[in-house]
Amino acid sequence: MNQKRKQAIDILSNAIDNISDIKVKTDIQGLGELADAFLNTNDRAERKRLTTEFKRRHEELHKFLADNPGLVNAEVERALLSAALGGEYVDEEVKISANGRRTYKRTKKRVAPNASAALSYLQNKDKENWSPNPRADPELEDTSEIEEDIYGADG
Repeated sequence: MNQKRKQAIDILSNAIDNISDIKVKTDIQGLGELADAFLNTNDRAERKRLTTEFKRRHEELHKFLADNPGLVNAEVERALLSAALGGEYVDEEVKISANGRRTYKRTKKRVAPNASAALSYLQNKDKENWSPNPRADPELEDTSEIEEDIYGADG
């Protein structure tokens, strides 16, 4: 699974788990697989079927997300900012030997800043300075003196 997608799913899962008054449990692995399948198809009918399947399998999560758009927006904004700035993360690989012993290999990886994510973040947070369609009022220069010199005072 894509590291960014896995990280986003983990962040959302942790946010849901940290809310004490709501008990929402879902199969994160299944959700990740469903997301991968959705992203890897261009067929509209198949995407609709996958969306319906998601809603059926994760009704509580779907209701929670629909009822809490502020939480979703905050997490998406945090993920976008994280992608924009880049950074480091630890990738953990678990291997199980023939005798059942687990070994963990941790690798620190560096992610380069994403200029597209930075631009998207700035365009949404500071529209006045970063709009793709600036709407400045044109500054018109007073040319009356020049026109008098060229055309005379009666113009």
